[in-house]
Amino acid sequence: MRVVRTHPASVRVGLSGARRGARGVRLVEGDPLQPSGSMPISRHQLTSSTTLRFPLDTSTRGQRPIGPFTLLQGDPWGMVSRVVDRTEGGLITVHPRVFPVRRSLAAHRIVSDSETADRRLGDMHFHALRDYVMGDEPRMVHWRSSARAGHLVVRQNLAATASGTTVVIDTDVTAYGSDQQFGHRWLPERFENAIEVIASIVASLPKSSGQVHLTTTAAGSSVTSSAPGAINGLLDRLAVVDSSPPLEVVAEQMVSLVRSTRCSRLIVVTGTPSRALVRAVAAASRVVPGALVFRVGSSQRTPLELLRVVDIDSAEELV
Repeated sequence: MRVVRTHPASVRVGLSGARRGARGVRLVEGDPLQPSGSMPISRHQLTSSTTLRFPLDTSTRGQRPIGPFTLLQGDPWGMVSRVVDRTEGGLITVHPRVFPVRRSLAAHRIVSDSETADRRLGDMHFHALRDYVMGDEPRMVHWRSSARAGHLVVRQNLAATASGTTVVIDTDVTAYGSDQQFGHRWLPERFENAIEVIASIVASLPKSSGQVHLTTTAAGSSVTSSAPGAINGLLDRLAVVDSSPPLEVVAEQMVSLVRSTRCSRLIVVTGTPSRALVRAVAAASRVVPGALVFRVGSSQRTPLELLRVVDIDSAEELV
């Protein structure tokens, strides 16, 4: 079951066995002796087959079990209760909130710039050498190899296979503290804002942008890939992303990441990025010209050398 953080949600529970008009009936979640939730049932709600809606807590992003649910009936004095019926539970995934990204930002900053870079590079890459044939462009002649071979050879170029978007969320806990002097305490809502920004970005990518790859800066983080528009798998991944201590963050993997995913654009979402992350993204931008950094909740809005930066406080500003 998938729900959205802070949005009202409930689960339907079908139960039977309670006597119509009975008093002292309640529905509990978890162990009846130590329930995690309880809801009183009025005698007017009871029928031979009762379907109830049990409210769910969606205040926290994540994945957790719900249930099992037990229908209990107690005596008028609340001293004794008996199990009337019981149903198994399930699993709930609380997704981050997703906001629509305004067309101007999506078209001109997230997609178009990297496509322009692809056209500037010609979507070509060096592959091999072959003998010159009449009609080949002189600029494709590889003169050093021609001198060694004793005849003209040219560079063989093929269409580049790089496509799609790689999106990275910086999980370094130090990136989401207070930027004020002596105020480096952890700000959990700032991290949640960054998660909502990246969720909104992956949801806004057009189908023409190719496959979407999602990962984090945490050491050993896997890559979740999905076709554009099929975002449930990506949101499932974002539902369980947590912050990492600095020693468990590997920003240096950025270059190898863009090469392994063969992406044509890179988007990094962070708070106040570390110097190591800035260097890593700058290095990756030489491999993928369409690199873009979203800096969330940062009061230090100084330019980052060689990088394109979008400064926002929350995902609501994407609308």
